[in-house]
Amino acid sequence: MQHPQESKVALDHRRDVGLALDLDFRPDLRRRLRLAMRIAARTVQFLGEDGFDGSDLPEGNFAAEKPLAETAMLLHIAGRHAPHPGIRHAIDALLAELLPHARSQQMHWDVARYPSVCLQLATPHIILSTFGHPDDAFDTLLAQSWSASARPGHEVVPYRELEIGWLLSLWLDDPPGPDFAQVARKTALGNAIDLLNCTREDAYAHTHAVMYFTDFGNWQPRLPRPREEFLDESAAVLARALVVEDYNLAAEALMAWPLLSSAWSPAAAFGFRVVASLEDKVGFLPAGRSAASQLLRLSGHDKTRCALATSYHTAYVMGMLCAVALKTGMASPFAIAGPCYPDTLAADLYARIPKTGAHWEEVFERLEANEQAALAPFLLDVALMQASRRSDAAEMADLLHVAVTHGMANTTLCAQAAEFLARLGALVGGR
Repeated sequence: MQHPQESKVALDHRRDVGLALDLDFRPDLRRRLRLAMRIAARTVQFLGEDGFDGSDLPEGNFAAEKPLAETAMLLHIAGRHAPHPGIRHAIDALLAELLPHARSQQMHWDVARYPSVCLQLATPHIILSTFGHPDDAFDTLLAQSWSASARPGHEVVPYRELEIGWLLSLWLDDPPGPDFAQVARKTALGNAIDLLNCTREDAYAHTHAVMYFTDFGNWQPRLPRPREEFLDESAAVLARALVVEDYNLAAEALMAWPLLSSAWSPAAAFGFRVVASLEDKVGFLPAGRSAASQLLRLSGHDKTRCALATSYHTAYVMGMLCAVALKTGMASPFAIAGPCYPDTLAADLYARIPKTGAHWEEVFERLEANEQAALAPFLLDVALMQASRRSDAAEMADLLHVAVTHGMANTTLCAQAAEFLARLGALVGGR
């Protein structure tokens, strides 16, 4: 949330500065998007027929339908938000790679056999149709599965209900009805997740609900609660992801600002710098180190398949982030500018955070002093979550005092931390 002392003039200035810088950074965003699309073409070539057998890896096995559906989503977002000749050429090339797999014999069989997930399985078909590549026979089969008595038999969590509603809207070329908004109320769009103790699945639900509810930034519906509250929680999800070096989740969390057509907060702009600099350093946004030992044991075709299987999704998410950042009217995601907190505040908060060698620390230490000062709320989020992880209630209380003193306490994370300390006090007092 914005600092209560930040004036409208300051906000307008931050937005205007970002818009000016955006003219310089659009080519860079397009370059990153084209990289993701090149990786996507290779992914379809190597994984689009049989998927991946990775039973001895954390990522596990997945069928071809997963990378095919995610490739289609990347195309959908790039097609809507990146109208540039170079991107259009990359889209056409990737469409040509996807087409033979999207309506394969196996895909026909899966849609016929599994009516409860038929829309998700048909994601490539649905999105290809929006690009002017329809298939009437596949549509007929999909309609039969959608009307099957077994179709509603698989219970889904609310954000997955949004995914189904989104796909149905694309397939029927019809805007979602009022039920769509009712479902959104049950998701993280209407309810805060537990920011101190959330699981990765909780964070995943937070990032995906806004993707489907906005059609990846194409729709701007009214949210069930104030947009600033949701973005405040996105900043906390981002902070957690950067600390644990979950760059897939970090890039997904960053999408919230352009999906909601919102000016990049200092934390979001910093997060974008972190993932972009890591992409530049490695050559793509990495998924992590878990598959490194496996890759060393492989060679040739098998090594390429394993490398793609363990890294393609994060590279896709980075491409999607860059595509939505190219939306008309969005400012530069690199410009870190915000309320003028004291330089000593950022230094004090950063000193409280145990250092782990995560990439965000390296990027933070290279920032200008005014940029570091603008990141005081981000540092507060990190410090609170780290103190909670250590079960250091005294540190949490002291951090909340600092937050109140500097006008940074009006956040969901601070509220949840205060509630936890109150419960802890009641627990200790009751003994």
